[in-house]
Amino acid sequence: MKKLTLIILSVLGCTIAFGQKVTLTPVNTKSLKAILCNVDTVVFRSGRSTAVILYQLSNPSGSAHIPETDESSNKFLIAVTNGDEVPDQILYSVGDFLGPKILKFQALKDDKYFLSIGYGFYNHRKKINLDISISKISILK
Repeated sequence: MKKLTLIILSVLGCTIAFGQKVTLTPVNTKSLKAILCNVDTVVFRSGRSTAVILYQLSNPSGSAHIPETDESSNKFLIAVTNGDEVPDQILYSVGDFLGPKILKFQALKDDKYFLSIGYGFYNHRKKINLDISISKISILK
């Protein structure tokens, strides 16, 4: 009796697990392909009811505009969303940066976030600080 029950449960489990139809569809949106194929780093932070996803993108070769080099710059896409059924979402682009480094990226209270990015030449580094929430992203002075 145990063997029969085990066989029936196995058949049902296989039917449920393998009964799904999986499809593969090419993405033909050029701008989406350009963004996703140039993602260098992805960092995720979440708060109580929101989440922030930071995408570091590599710009094309030579985008740093340094003479006699093909050095590239980077920019960041900052996506903010909440977990609602119909979520509020914002997306900002910030950059272009030469040699960026994420100095600090943390969730604060009340679903706010702090992001600090260092950039520039090694002996002339600069820093930008951003205040992030579901309603806006702003540069802190």
